[in-house]
Amino acid sequence: MMYSTQEIAKLTGVTKRTLYHYETIGLLVPKRTNAGHRSYSREDLLRLQQILLYRSLDFPLSEIQRLLTQSDSNHHTTLKKQIALLQKKASHYQMLARLAEQTLLTLKGGIPMKDEQLFRGLRHEEIVTHEKQHADEVQKHYGDTDAYRISAKRQQQRKPKEKEQLSSMHKQLDQRLTTLYREGHATTDPDVQQVVKEQHDFIDTYYYPCALSLFASLGQMYVSDERFRAYYDAYAPGLSTFYSEAISHYTQTSH
Repeated sequence: MMYSTQEIAKLTGVTKRTLYHYETIGLLVPKRTNAGHRSYSREDLLRLQQILLYRSLDFPLSEIQRLLTQSDSNHHTTLKKQIALLQKKASHYQMLARLAEQTLLTLKGGIPMKDEQLFRGLRHEEIVTHEKQHADEVQKHYGDTDAYRISAKRQQQRKPKEKEQLSSMHKQLDQRLTTLYREGHATTDPDVQQVVKEQHDFIDTYYYPCALSLFASLGQMYVSDERFRAYYDAYAPGLSTFYSEAISHYTQTSH
């Protein structure tokens, strides 16, 4: 069965404007009828599903296109990758849900939680670990095994004192960004972009090779992942969105 653009939009909930954009960038290109109208096949539907699943995992369109055009890309292998990523993301949200439930029970007079338990999964060190795990997943999908090995080696060789120093350095960058945000600077402001650049260099130097495409993916995760949103918004409400938009501008204008 073939579908028109309007039928696809109604079936999937994807706007016609978005479908046109996907066609323009070569991500989803339907056939044309003799009259020149777009005609979507079942194969197009399956490809659109893959695109939307990757979008739900916060992959930028450029990386989705790359993933779907790899030599080993087919429906089976792509779905297996997506299942693994979705399960990992689901387990993360389940952990946060349990944390919220435990806190609610405590507030209702249940078993008291220790102060440090209130921030299980939200501490800076855990944020860095979670961020690295996300990066590792992306790197694995790109097949960049050298980068993955470098990342693991850096973590293994790091001493506790060095970990504390890096945590302090990272927090200082976060605090500088927070100050600029509170002062009303725009995400495109040179001072804001300088902090973003230093954040990018910091990750690349001390944690894992961080290409601009990967940094852009992390920036999107700072608003889509509740753990990161909570971490940055603890500095100032809305900082996570501000930081994400600043990273987006940085990755689009850096060469």
